[in-house]
Amino acid sequence: MSTKLMEKTQVQVAERRIATHRVLLEDERMVVTHWLFKPGDQTGWHLHDRDYMPVHMSTGRIFFEMADGSTGEIDYVPGSSSYIRGPVEHNAINIGDVDVVALEIEFKK
Repeated sequence: MSTKLMEKTQVQVAERRIATHRVLLEDERMVVTHWLFKPGDQTGWHLHDRDYMPVHMSTGRIFFEMADGSTGEIDYVPGSSSYIRGPVEHNAINIGDVDVVALEIEFKK
């Protein structure tokens, strides 16, 4: 992570909670992580150096910031997903008023 992003993360961590997450499964092929974002929670800046697939388990609205400075929003629809090629460096923030739940499948191979 760049120094600029590290400084940004340190400020955000003080201002926002980090979303609850736990690894459900890890083997030689993948890591499956369960994420629970309360309103206002963030992931904090992080790097996906491998391809991954978020699976939306609830409704909600996520704002994302990319390392290149671009931003966007995603409206979660339960059961929807996308395939994202790494590397990706970003931060995601729940900007809605409901909890957001997702599974993240990161592919090791």
